[in-house]
Amino acid sequence: MNAENSPGSSSGLSVDNLLAGREILLAACSKSMPRDFPQQLCGLVDDYFRSRVREAVSEGILSSYEDLSIVAVGGYGRGQLAPFSDIDVLILADLSVQDDLEDLASFLFHPLWDLKFDVGHGVRTVEQNLELAKSDFKVLASLLDLRFIAGREEPFRRLVNDFRSGVLPVAGDEFCRILWENRSKTGQGMDSVVLEPDLKNGWGTLRDVQFIRWCADIKGNYYPLNKVDLIDLCKAEALLMQARSAVHLSRKRKQDKLIIEVLPDVALLCGVKGYDPAKRGNDLLTSIHQAMVRVRSMGDALFRESFDVQSRSFIDHRGIAGLRAGLEVFGIKSRTGAPLTREARRAVSSINSAEGINLTRALKMLIDIFKGEFGWRASVEMLDSGVFKSFLPEFSKVADLVPYDGYHQYPPGRHSLLTVHKCCDIFRDEFSEGGKCISGADFDALVLGAFFHDIGKGKRNHSERGAEIAADILARTDFPARFKDDVIFLVREHLLLIRSSRSIDLSSVEALGKIAEKVGSLRKLRMLFILSMADSMATGPRVWNSWSESLLREIYAGLELVLTDDPLIDMAPEAQLTDTMRRVRECAEGVVESGMVESLINCMPERYLSVEDPDEIVEHMRQVLEFNRAYERDMVRKPSGKGGRGLSLVRPFETEDDKRVKLVITAKDQDFLFAAQSGVLALHSVNILSAEIFSWADGTAVNIFIVEAPFENCPDDIWGRVERSIMYALTGRLALDYRLHKKQNSLIARSAPIRVPTRISIDNESSEDCTLIEVITQDRSGILYDMAAFFSRMNINLRMARISTTGQSVFDVFHVEGAEGGRIEDKIHMKELVGALEYTLTGSI
Repeated sequence: MNAENSPGSSSGLSVDNLLAGREILLAACSKSMPRDFPQQLCGLVDDYFRSRVREAVSEGILSSYEDLSIVAVGGYGRGQLAPFSDIDVLILADLSVQDDLEDLASFLFHPLWDLKFDVGHGVRTVEQNLELAKSDFKVLASLLDLRFIAGREEPFRRLVNDFRSGVLPVAGDEFCRILWENRSKTGQGMDSVVLEPDLKNGWGTLRDVQFIRWCADIKGNYYPLNKVDLIDLCKAEALLMQARSAVHLSRKRKQDKLIIEVLPDVALLCGVKGYDPAKRGNDLLTSIHQAMVRVRSMGDALFRESFDVQSRSFIDHRGIAGLRAGLEVFGIKSRTGAPLTREARRAVSSINSAEGINLTRALKMLIDIFKGEFGWRASVEMLDSGVFKSFLPEFSKVADLVPYDGYHQYPPGRHSLLTVHKCCDIFRDEFSEGGKCISGADFDALVLGAFFHDIGKGKRNHSERGAEIAADILARTDFPARFKDDVIFLVREHLLLIRSSRSIDLSSVEALGKIAEKVGSLRKLRMLFILSMADSMATGPRVWNSWSESLLREIYAGLELVLTDDPLIDMAPEAQLTDTMRRVRECAEGVVESGMVESLINCMPERYLSVEDPDEIVEHMRQVLEFNRAYERDMVRKPSGKGGRGLSLVRPFETEDDKRVKLVITAKDQDFLFAAQSGVLALHSVNILSAEIFSWADGTAVNIFIVEAPFENCPDDIWGRVERSIMYALTGRLALDYRLHKKQNSLIARSAPIRVPTRISIDNESSEDCTLIEVITQDRSGILYDMAAFFSRMNINLRMARISTTGQSVFDVFHVEGAEGGRIEDKIHMKELVGALEYTLTGSI
């Protein structure tokens, strides 16, 4: 058949009307997404199929309008089409005329594909559908959402009647149980009211709405949901569908995840007013989260109290009147894990005051709830039911805020509860017994401090502000003074270890001593360490990884030595240096020629000797000697002035964590060296976690990088390629600026910006030798290279770099010296540096 005569290529009024109608509908939604958009789009597609079938009859492709039934299934069957949703259609027909049906399918669906609709279709008889539905639950689910569109209605009615009388009574209950099991895996282990929800398949979203409707359809009623619940269900479904449609429209493609980046624009399309984009986004996401919580709670109640009632014990609603009774109910849930009935959930949700119980007693009961075996589940249900607002309105005010930072997974409320949960886990695993245990009273203070730690969110300096709010709350209680002081300390300093571990030289006794002064005691250190670990874990995988854990444990170990007056810490720096050199000589015996050992030790900077372990120093000595031999050979082999240029030696070493590699690069010290090394590593997609820069007295540079282990499919000779690329970069054969720009703008690397604001701060207090420059900015390929090249151009000597990537942002700390050595004290010079660095990072002044 020629293309111009094929059924699928025939256009008609149906296609023109659909195209024009869709363009008009989308144009009308450019500034506001109506809640009935899905129904309007479904109406357009319905009209297309009805008209198209008539056109098929008039063109002789179909003998009669009565020869088949066209039925909508899935989201289309429910009347829920977002702008780029799939259109799923079932054709009920006699399969004996297969050729005619193929021509008809082409005639119906090819124009839709040409218009960029995603169309799925099936052609089956009524009997085939019924038989498949008994064994294939995907088919069963599709038949629950049938909607007649065009053709003869009798086969559709027969399918619906036979399906409901013959299939659902046999397979319906098992279908619901399978759905429940699959649904329970979503969010398992962690509550899933996330900052970037999947509006279709996520926890508490449209798939959960459909779970409720399917289960109710199969069992014949919505018990234990009441009329108010059903109204809330319809409102939640409409909001989620509106938001999903707005995401499709704003992204101009099928995307069901509501990412933070487009949240303000989606909020505007959904009718949320306001000039502040952040507030608009916060208001919409709060409404969506509340809808998700209601939907999930209704689905849990409907299944448990209808399909699972015989195998469960429930916490009933009788006797719940007031906050004390409500806290007692959650205490039972914390100890037993038993679910509340729907009536009990309504009862605790109606608690709106703290009458009948003082704040001290309420907080003690809350602490006990947190510490229970099922405290996580109980505390989340307290948050979802609104109980906290009755006695801790300060917490409720910040619970739903949206952190636009690119790495938090949860709003402050859920994040704080997860932090409490992680604190309990860490305490039980590491600090509940033995020499490092903390007392019961300290554990209670830790739990409450973890709960309050982000209560100051929403404004700058949230740690200080949170400490003030916590102090105001505790002033209304009868807790002992030390307990109050501990909670306030934990709230105020909950970022101290996290930030310090990423910024200070962890080998510096002086720097550790300053942190120890703030902590004050070993008892407080242990509480603060647990909170720091838990807070990082609860923030999410963009912050918590093996590297961040190792930094926290390293700073904890160092502070523990300082606070326990360890003899090693009390040893004078000169004595420590002498002891290190003695151990290096012992390790080098029989490995490095004795005459070379002393020569090399005399070249090493003191900080290098204080940072590196003796056995690792010996390995570096061997590498330096190997580099020197290679350098001498190169000097002989090449013409005068060219020998040794750009030469370096790259050697990887295993670490205790198989996800990290220690990379030691030796070269002749020269301008642009560190920039070239960091740029080449970025070019080869090697993620740098930290870097130590050491210049030896003989002109050798020994730079030590901690990097993420290369991905599985990387070339076997990756480090050889890095070594050659460094030489090319230093000799002008590799243009790093150009190559990194290409990599940054490649289709693979390119992504929509999150627009993390750039913040640069200067610290001249933490170190007597160096100035610390802290940089928070948008992450991108080659950003460390850009900063290192900037420092090289400005004649700033880098001594250490600590790199931390969290989602779309980077938090980098550089220990630098001025051209003459030591800290950069000149304020005018410092202002120039900060301004120029900000321009380097952002391209704007």
